Amino acid sequence: MRRFRESVCVQHRVVVLMAAVALCFGVTVAGQIELGVMQGIVKDDAGNPLEGVSFRIRDLERGREIVVKSDKNGRFYRRGLPAVEYEIFVEKEGYQPIHDKLKLSAGVDRRFDFKLAKSAPAGAEEFARGVAAFNEGNFQAAAQAFEASVQKAPDLSEVRVNLALAYLRLSRTADAVAQLKRAAALNPDEPRVLFQLGDVYIELKELDEAAAALEKGLAMAQGLSDPLAYDATVTLGAVHFARGDNDKAMTQFEKALAARPDTAAPKLGLGKVYFSKGDVDKALEFFRQVVSSAPGSAEAIEAETYIKELEQVKPRPFPAQ
Repeated sequence: MRRFRESVCVQHRVVVLMAAVALCFGVTVAGQIELGVMQGIVKDDAGNPLEGVSFRIRDLERGREIVVKSDKNGRFYRRGLPAVEYEIFVEKEGYQPIHDKLKLSAGVDRRFDFKLAKSAPAGAEEFARGVAAFNEGNFQAAAQAFEASVQKAPDLSEVRVNLALAYLRLSRTADAVAQLKRAAALNPDEPRVLFQLGDVYIELKELDEAAAALEKGLAMAQGLSDPLAYDATVTLGAVHFARGDNDKAMTQFEKALAARPDTAAPKLGLGKVYFSKGDVDKALEFFRQVVSSAPGSAEAIEAETYIKELEQVKPRPFPAQ
């Protein structure tokens, strides 16, 4: 009997031990069941995947915070998360952050797709207000708005260019030059700013400075297929002509005419150059081309004036005897 009792006792201890082990495993299994998975993809407004987006996930019950980063394909993945409610922050520099809440379910892989919009730069609101005022013809309000935008974004050349344009409408030419010079320094590879600076110098009748700015801008331009570069070439020809440098003026007008053979402006310029050189026949040839190719235009009206003047002074041949 004693041995039987001892055997029963040993068996009982084994049963208790197995129950304890089973209880431990039961707790572990239950904990695994309560865990969830969060995954998904994050893209920009154009639908392109975003790498390096930070997902800060905060457990609202325990206060624990986890950070996950998206890969080069915009994908993010995190398993082993307790099935509770979370506060999530989706963040990337240069994009508007997302702040939201989400809840994970036990044993369920949740997929979340996010789209991040680019954040507006500092001064964007003031810039938009300035553009609206400028388009309405309220140049004083436009200048004030652009000035406020410059205060917030002093290194953006575009803001200074628009401020310069507003200053020009207010006859603040010197201030416009200062802003364009600063814009050109901030964005030295942008010929458009130099073209505008050249135009302002023309208004100031500072022709040497105008020529220098236009030449520098054209040296950076990618050919005369760009309308701004084409206009700058014609303008530079006019500047050289006004400075009395007929040869340089002719070079610019010929470049423009070669790029656009049907346009009137370089033909009118060449007519003036030949007139200045005393070549009346060549001048008349170009002036007549202007009238025939662009009748009724401002260039044609100016060319007609030259034609009348030249025909009066041009000696006529004697009739044959």
